[in-house]
Amino acid sequence: MRLLIVCLIFITVPPLAVLGFKEFKAWQSGQELHPQMDSLSKRGEVLFFNATWCGPCRAMKPVVGQLRRQGYRMRDVDVDKNRTLAEKYGIRSVPTFVFVENGSEVNRFSGGTSAEKLKQLCPSPTYR
Repeated sequence: MRLLIVCLIFITVPPLAVLGFKEFKAWQSGQELHPQMDSLSKRGEVLFFNATWCGPCRAMKPVVGQLRRQGYRMRDVDVDKNRTLAEKYGIRSVPTFVFVENGSEVNRFSGGTSAEKLKQLCPSPTYR
């Protein structure tokens, strides 16, 4: 009977430990990201949800860079590396731009676009 209990422990504990570790790492990465997001989103910023494998996302990178150089607060969020944040904002396609002010989403745009169109979507001075 003792042998059976020991065998069950050795069979079930390692998979549970791995699962628990993965959950902890996911929670920890979410905790590290959200305080930053909350402090910046109070001022207003654009979250640029993208992925390395996405062609339109790669095409939008220079546009986002141009707007950053002009003073707009835009943050790159890789959906593969930041799944928790992508889930929080309900991202279903990339590229997606989420406009956040005072910690709340105020606007959203999906797909590729021009710098002028993105500027029109950022009328509030809090984004600069």
